[in-house]
Amino acid sequence: MRIGISPWGSSRSGVVGVAAAAADAGVDTLWLGDGLLAVPDFPQWSGGMEPFVELSWLAGRFPQLAVGVGAAVLPLRDVLWVAKQAATLDQLTKGRFFLVVTPGIWEREFVYRGLSYEKRGRRFDDAVSALQAALAGRGYQGTEFTLPDDGRLSPAPYTAGGPPLWLAGDRATFERALRRGLPFQARALTPTGLEPLASEWSSRGGGELAVRISIRLADQVETATVNATSVASANELAGPATYLADQLAGYQALGVTDVSLMPGRDDPTSLLTIEALATTILPALRR
Repeated sequence: MRIGISPWGSSRSGVVGVAAAAADAGVDTLWLGDGLLAVPDFPQWSGGMEPFVELSWLAGRFPQLAVGVGAAVLPLRDVLWVAKQAATLDQLTKGRFFLVVTPGIWEREFVYRGLSYEKRGRRFDDAVSALQAALAGRGYQGTEFTLPDDGRLSPAPYTAGGPPLWLAGDRATFERALRRGLPFQARALTPTGLEPLASEWSSRGGGELAVRISIRLADQVETATVNATSVASANELAGPATYLADQLAGYQALGVTDVSLMPGRDDPTSLLTIEALATTILPALRR
């Protein structure tokens, strides 16, 4: 099971410090999320930067690690530019880039762009098809997006057909991933909460299953609560290092192949959590 970290910090130097600590701890991937507007959950250096640009910067500093966008809000973006950015990162990292896309959850971002929030699913479906065509060098004629046949985006991806493309979202996106034969990244689910979905995913022939979760080192286990105003804290795993190791082992037992961790909302919390990863959690998982 791959382990990744979102290197959030309070400043530019804080991000570098958290990413360096994660690299030293032995994580596999650096992940960044996507958001258009400023929100309290994700201030500037904790998810507020443009992820493709920041990941390029991080990939240059930490070439031994893979990088991933988890997840780009595809209906809000220009599909051709997403394909071009993804292919560029795939080239720069020599195939160590993961692209996760989602329909989006923040209605006010769609209002800001003058797009229908209610119709985002239909736009997302068409955008995924257009994105796959663009990465493969094909034309595409859809209801929302059209790509001409007489051109090939530059650069072509390093990986044939494009970098790994995953879907992330709610139940509807879970079904889309199954229909398309694409990996699915679940959000904010504890191992116990994920078990029914993981079982169904496996029984219906799903491939790679991933999860993105908040995690935090604490003196004692803290009961997870879903805070409707805070995406980042929903179902957060918080407790001692041995408890966190057991929880991540629970994902592994369910067949999860990739875990993307948000380790804290500030530099000290993130660094303490990553230290626990290095000394206790990763050694326990990789025995």
